[in-house]
Amino acid sequence: MAKTAGALGELPQAVLELACGQNRLVTAMSDVAREQRITNLIVRSQITADPMGKARLMSEASRRMDTPRRRSPHDSL
Repeated sequence: MAKTAGALGELPQAVLELACGQNRLVTAMSDVAREQRITNLIVRSQITADPMGKARLMSEASRRMDTPRRRSPHDSL
């Protein structure tokens, strides 16, 4: 019975740690998606022959690079 009570006492802390880990994972995944999108824009701008399209793609890539990334509340400042 004492083991069960001890395990039940530790359960809320374990759930909290799991939730914090998932938040960090979501933030990391959004960072990867953002970087992939920027890379895709740059590569597409290098492939296209249209100067207007190239300028538009590079402008969007620059804007996205300059936009601050979403920070997790768990990241250190």
